[in-house]
This record gives sequence, structure tokens and C-alpha cells, in this order.
Amino acid sequence: MMSSRLAIDADTKLCCLIGDPVIQSISPEIHNASFKDKRINFVYLSFRVEKNDLKRAITGLQTLGVRGINVTIPHKESVMELLDSIDKSASVIGAVNTIINENRKLMGFNTDIDGFIEPFRERRIELRNRKALITGSGGSARACISGLVKEGCKDILILTRNEVRGNKMVAHLKKNLKFTGEVLKLNEENLSKTLIAVDIIVNATPVGMYPNVGESPIPLRLLKKSHVICDIVYKPLRTKLIEYGEKSGCVTIPGYEMLVNQAAKSFELWTGQEAPRDIMMKVAKSKLRG
Repeated sequence: MMSSRLAIDADTKLCCLIGDPVIQSISPEIHNASFKDKRINFVYLSFRVEKNDLKRAITGLQTLGVRGINVTIPHKESVMELLDSIDKSASVIGAVNTIINENRKLMGFNTDIDGFIEPFRERRIELRNRKALITGSGGSARACISGLVKEGCKDILILTRNEVRGNKMVAHLKKNLKFTGEVLKLNEENLSKTLIAVDIIVNATPVGMYPNVGESPIPLRLLKKSHVICDIVYKPLRTKLIEYGEKSGCVTIPGYEMLVNQAAKSFELWTGQEAPRDIMMKVAKSKLRG
């Protein structure tokens, strides 16, 4: 019978998460269970790193030979200037969430695109020539838009509370991506006008996130059976938007699927092995349910 504890020795490779805050993250549980399942001598920890300490933290992790780093809020953009190279997808988005340390050379990637798109592929949902609506204009929205365009969905509406930020996001993405991106104020009036014509709905805002579990960015009455709904909020497991989508007969994609799939891509970049996605999904759902 395998031990329930990770065996750590002088050959153990370290991977970690940096951000502020990180206490809520379930990444250590997901990755450590995966390392154990694959019998890989890796361990994963999380470190709270404040904005002013980012450069020192990256230098320290690089010097210590840390194999892999996940990056979360608020460092996804600012960490880019501290890296030796950046993958094209991460450059297009303007954010890095995964770093590989190879012989003290730091390479930046963004696995959010794969994390977002994989659940659509698993459900065999065709995205080419579909019309999508994205709520939000942060880093997650950038990754979702990039993924949609990559899959051939190039008619995208962006509804956001901050239209200036939304227009800046679209201008940045259009430097490398070809798509139609109209930015409107996120309110019920614009939702009513635009939802009639869209196929895909993606919530890339924190609306509905724990502890505000009773909130949805879109009212139930505006949803129709033909919509495909993806909510990137992963806690609770079943957000109010997902609940509304189920009631309306929509195909729904809960946020924990993106969480697991982006983690799986990070795992594969660090280890060169196929990620045990079933184990990752089981652990994620168990922790989020708890």
C-alpha cells in the first residue's frame, strides 16, 4: 500500500505557486496528488509574494533551481519582464501563469487558453463561426478570447463594467489576433439586446464567486436552450449562472474544469509526462465541495 505522505529527499524537485493571496488555492492538493499518482519525485508548495517582493522572489526561486512556478494575481503581467523568454500565446494575452526553470533560464507560458478550450473539445462543441459573449475584461477574459479566436470563433462581444479597460484589452489582442470585438457596458439593457444573437456565453468576472454564491452576471430570463454557458468561477462547484443554465436547458461548463485543465497543462510542461486528469478532477471537486 502506498504511503499517504509524499517522500521528500535531496533529489526532490520543487514546484510552487506565487501570488497574493494564495491561501485559498487548491493547487498544492491537485499537483501533489498528481505527483504521487505518477510516482514523480516532485513537491508543490504555495508562497504569498507581495508586489514589491516579486523580483526578489523570482531571483530566489531561479537561484534555488525551483523547477516550475505557477503565477496568480497580482503578478501575471508584471512577472513577464523578469523572464528570459515568453511563449507566443502568453505574449498575445499579455500574461504568464506558468514558468519553467531550465538551467536557470526562465520560460513563461500561459496555460489558461488550453484550460479554457479543453472542456469544449471534450464535449465536441464546434466554436468555428459561432458568436460569443464575454463578461469581464481582466486576464481571464484575455485568455478566453484568445482561445475562442484560436478555435475559429471571431465574432465576440465584450460586456464589462470598465469600458476603458475593455477597449485597451481588445486593442492589445488585435495586435496579434483577427476578430471582431465590440465592447459595451455590462448592464441588463445591453445583455437583453445582445444575448438574443449569441451562441456562446463566458463569464470571466468574479460574479458568483464564494462567498457571494447567490449572484449571477446574467438573469435567468435572458437565457435560452441554444446557449452554451461557460463560467470560469470554480467555487462553488455549481454557480448560480450554471444553475440558471441547467434550468434553461443549456449546455453548461463549470469553472473547475478550466482550473483542472490549466493545471494539467502546467504539470505536463514541468514533468514531460501526461497529467493524470482524472485524479486532478477528483481532488479538485473534493476540495471545492468541502
